[in-house]
Amino acid sequence: MSTQCDVLVRGGGVAGAAAALLCARRGLAVTLVEPGRSAFSGPFETMVASAERMLQRIGIADVVVAAARRDPMRHGAAWGAPEFVWRDGEPPGLLLARGAFDAALRAAAVAAGVRVLRREPADVPASALQFDARGRAAHSGAAPVERGPSLLAVTVVGAPHAGDAGTATVEATADGWIWTHAPDRAHAGAAVFVDGAHARRAGLSHLVARQLAAATGPARRLHGARIQHATDATARLAAPVAGVLRLGDAAGTIDPLASQGVEKALAAADHAAAVAAAAVAQPAWRERLYAAHARWEAGLWRAHGATAQAWYEREGRFAEQPFWVGRRRDLPTPALPAVDAPLTVAPAVRAITALVRAGADFVAQPGFVHDGTGEERSHVGFLPLAALLSLFASPAPLAAAVARGGADARLFVLPPRAVHAACLDLLRSGWLIPAVNAAGNR
Repeated sequence: MSTQCDVLVRGGGVAGAAAALLCARRGLAVTLVEPGRSAFSGPFETMVASAERMLQRIGIADVVVAAARRDPMRHGAAWGAPEFVWRDGEPPGLLLARGAFDAALRAAAVAAGVRVLRREPADVPASALQFDARGRAAHSGAAPVERGPSLLAVTVVGAPHAGDAGTATVEATADGWIWTHAPDRAHAGAAVFVDGAHARRAGLSHLVARQLAAATGPARRLHGARIQHATDATARLAAPVAGVLRLGDAAGTIDPLASQGVEKALAAADHAAAVAAAAVAQPAWRERLYAAHARWEAGLWRAHGATAQAWYEREGRFAEQPFWVGRRRDLPTPALPAVDAPLTVAPAVRAITALVRAGADFVAQPGFVHDGTGEERSHVGFLPLAALLSLFASPAPLAAAVARGGADARLFVLPPRAVHAACLDLLRSGWLIPAVNAAGNR
């Protein structure tokens, strides 16, 4: 049977299945290759209630909510102190049973017209867009662009203590941290996170047992706890591959402490589907769109890294222990250039017709590109980039440039703090630089 498709997606986990579904809903012909050998760091995952706004925006809330159930658990954390702080009074999010949830996304994709195969087809059209959503398997043998400290996630399954049923907790110990889900029915699962090198030296089983014994919450009280499997959970940003759009964990795996992995995967699926629709409609844009997606994934990866760092720095009880020392050392906070010195537009910035995301689509509109990074922009948030850059037509300190905005018809109706924040964004990303640096480059 011939494989006529606009998009070939490799990997049917959350990112791949959702991307296939969203592409099909945009009228694209999609083939999804899923061998059926998925592995998960734990049997359950959750999504906070606020994530449902994103699900509504990308048009996938109907499928996600139907494939999950309202999270009935009480959430708490023992972080920075031995006492648990409980997140009571917040609206319930979603509880996902991985495996079943992924299968539901694939079933929705099939219902939308996606063709699912177990093996790679031999007759993929040369024009088909290629998506890699195979998760960590896509990183095999390839050196990452960036990586975080070594992290091993060990899944432990057991029966919860009666008093712990219906809770989800995170707690820190001297050797790492533990994320425990004890639903109101079925077994409980604890993801025990340790340093990979430490596990090799001390012995994995011994280190996990020591972690559980050191816990003060539900993980300590798991009856018959047994190791189910171990996964390398080290945060990695994968290198782009020419002609292939990587999404989800195939593009960049995040430290599980940073955020909701499922939410990240669904957001990536939405962005990839927008890229696919634009690339099919405008084939000449294809490589620029793929590059834009790689930058988007890299930006998301670094944002999650900063979130994880903030969590690690909050835990001061074990500051001298190797696990915690390594997290602070390997996740530096970038320094922001001084804002009281004159700033100017970087020489690498030039005007072009930029490809930018506008709502659900990519559009071409007047904008700028940074030749050093390839990033194309027309706005910073809702502020027009041309107006912001004009504030630095002659070098000026940040405060003076923001004051100039009061005389610009494109900016004067906006709060000065919004203009200030947008200029800081441009400074952090290298679109603005100290004027002395620009003079030295000429």
